Amino acid sequence: MTRYPAVIDGELGAYGVVIPDMPGACCAMGDTVDEALANTEDVLAEFVEVLEADGIPVPPPSALGDVTLEDGEMVAYVTLKEAASLQ
Repeated sequence: MTRYPAVIDGELGAYGVVIPDMPGACCAMGDTVDEALANTEDVLAEFVEVLEADGIPVPPPSALGDVTLEDGEMVAYVTLKEAASLQ
């Protein structure tokens, strides 16, 4: 199981999540933090499928301590499901 650090930002009713290791392409939103993280897992799996189909190497996850946070941001892990190249 591969887990990527995900940066969460927002406020009650509108949360966004980005995965710094997948810049510019892997982000999701939700009404709650849990919903945003669940949506991010789906987006991450789809994004990795596209990378693999295009023959692009899947970036490894960063260490949690390497993630830079701005004021008001939180960090959590998102699990990458069914990524053949990382198993």
